Amino acid sequence: MKKIGVVVMALLIVLILFGTAVSAKKTVTFFLALYDGLTPEYYQDLNRAFNKANPDIDLKIVPVDWNKLHDKLVVSIAGGRPPDLSVIGTRWLLEFLKVGAVEPIEKYLSKKLLDNIEPGAMEARINNILYALPVAIGPRFLYYRTDVFQKYGIAGPPDTFEEMLADAQKINNPPNFYGVGMSGKKYTELTEFAYYLLGNDGYFFKINPDGSYGKCRINDEAGVGALTFMNDLVNKYKVTEPGVTAYTRDEVQDLFVSGKLGIMLSGAFTESILKQRGATFKWGYGLIPHFAGKHRHALVITDSIMMFKASKNKKAAAKFLEFFYQDKWRFEFDKLVGFPPVLKSVGKLPYFQAPIYKVMVESMPGAKGWPLIPEWAECNDIIWDAIGATFLGQKTPKQALDEAAAKIDRIREE
Repeated sequence: MKKIGVVVMALLIVLILFGTAVSAKKTVTFFLALYDGLTPEYYQDLNRAFNKANPDIDLKIVPVDWNKLHDKLVVSIAGGRPPDLSVIGTRWLLEFLKVGAVEPIEKYLSKKLLDNIEPGAMEARINNILYALPVAIGPRFLYYRTDVFQKYGIAGPPDTFEEMLADAQKINNPPNFYGVGMSGKKYTELTEFAYYLLGNDGYFFKINPDGSYGKCRINDEAGVGALTFMNDLVNKYKVTEPGVTAYTRDEVQDLFVSGKLGIMLSGAFTESILKQRGATFKWGYGLIPHFAGKHRHALVITDSIMMFKASKNKKAAAKFLEFFYQDKWRFEFDKLVGFPPVLKSVGKLPYFQAPIYKVMVESMPGAKGWPLIPEWAECNDIIWDAIGATFLGQKTPKQALDEAAAKIDRIREE
């Protein structure tokens, strides 16, 4: 009986020790935005590899639809249960700083990692404090069907929006083929309007002498001209797909990938989708057009990974970032999503010397990003509503943008 008692006691000790070891595991939750081109196999392999290399940490990668990520984070912060880490649109950073949700990330990361980041990607550095780690940076550019352009005797990609309209009119052949894609359904990003606004020397806000943002200026000549041109593409010249208010960016991209569009303004992720889905037609790239007599300003977008102040395992979370930012994992990530690398070491690899990356480099001079203001997500929705009302013929571009600008200014004054 004594032997049985000893064995039982030993088993109890083992179970207690095992339970203690399990309970001592640090859990790290990471909200990963579902970029176009990013496969489940990639982030599942990343999750498994990190947990295997770090048995004391239980990493949980949670994939989240981009269009739902902002609201999911807002709800999780309000409920007091945010993740440890999350991809964010860098433009959301001030909003989260305002509610005290952000943990400055720099002090948790190695000098080796920080020195390997491209300086131009460090948009989340404010007052010399790095609040979030850049995960993706990409200027937008133009895709066009080289085979279709050649068929109609068009030499190459359009340089101006006026040339783009002329090209779209030549190749437009509804209902089977449309000249240029246009998204008109509210989306988490306001990219479509931004392409035309920036290309008309416009911007969302006046810039004060001290660099801060002043009154909303989307209803000035540049903004109204941009939206009028977009509306003309849709309703006057009819060179876009019909029913544009039913199309998000992703759905317009699907049209291009399926071979039904001649021109699309997008990012490098579209290249990944074209290759993954085995597109059989020929395509090429050009710089984002500008209006005649205006300057070229491509839209450049950065995303970052933010650490939350409420995280109980900040060092463990930083350990995951050091793992994720190894060349092996970052190369595969950048390759899948199509963005130029944020790591200097990865940017030197032969894969990233292809023509598409050359276009992105040429797009960077004069490029502009989103306004870094806490209210930007709400402003985004208001402008989208104005665009939709214009496309549906409910309001003129001037009326829609006047009302939107006034509403935005009221929100920012509250």
